[in-house]
Amino acid sequence: MEYTNQQLSNYVNRIKLTQEQKSSYAEQIDNLKEKIIQAINGMENTRVTRVRRAGSWKKGTALAPKGDYPLDIDMVFFLDLEEDTSFDAEELREEIIKVLCDAYPNKERSDFTDGQKTIGVVFRGSGLEVDIVPFIPERSDTTYGRQPRKRLNSGEFKTSVDKQLDFISEIKEKCSNFTSIVRILKSWRNYQELELSSFSIELAVAHLIRQDRISASFINLAVITFFEFFGNGKDIEVYFPGAIGEQAGSAPWIADPTNNENNTVRLSHSEWEEVVEAAECGFDTITYARAVREAGETLDLWKEIFGPSFNIQEQE
Repeated sequence: MEYTNQQLSNYVNRIKLTQEQKSSYAEQIDNLKEKIIQAINGMENTRVTRVRRAGSWKKGTALAPKGDYPLDIDMVFFLDLEEDTSFDAEELREEIIKVLCDAYPNKERSDFTDGQKTIGVVFRGSGLEVDIVPFIPERSDTTYGRQPRKRLNSGEFKTSVDKQLDFISEIKEKCSNFTSIVRILKSWRNYQELELSSFSIELAVAHLIRQDRISASFINLAVITFFEFFGNGKDIEVYFPGAIGEQAGSAPWIADPTNNENNTVRLSHSEWEEVVEAAECGFDTITYARAVREAGETLDLWKEIFGPSFNIQEQE
């Protein structure tokens, strides 16, 4: 049997980050922001001009923290550097860690994760994980800028945070159930323990919406279409109109909607194969679930893919 949009929305309401939960994190996030601004402004020739929240929190696709999956927030710090300044991302990382260790005496070095373009800070008690994203805007009339990898002169990641958020806003206008679809698929990713990024999931769904292969009318069909897209064995190369950069990548490639040269899928061969296999299994299982008549069997099939906590009943 098929689940209605209302039934699947009931499941989303159980897993999503609620407004009440957002409010409970606000003070912790604001305090962290001020400490990071202090750390960056304490560096020579560098200061913060703007801070913007990004990622799932800002896009409205965040899941409530659960088990090994914290609430993940991207906090973008727009930096103003003096001309010809040699920006050292590793120096910035160490300065931020030093300030935060002083501000939070209970934090350990293991609470800080080392990404290529970000500095991760984990608050284990509250289930909050913040990715600190240094961003250096171009000195021109553009929203583009650079996210340095370790040292600025060792390679750069050119993108536009504002344009990324605008792109998602446009997709949400085109498909009113975009956030629900993405949240369901992120819960699948978590249960299956896949390395596929939230951004890649969002962009794959956006791509299918733009191609009119996913609509707001049927969430269950959107989930099946996503599984088919990833699990059919065909090469995946996704680019978006209006982006800068050459379309020169090799599959699997899901481009940043602002720069074709930025691949949001950075997985090893084995990690990608796990995604493909899980999607193929998801497609077969949920397609079969649509055909069975018993409600209990349908629920069991969905639980095989989304986990034992999958529940379509309205919360009391």
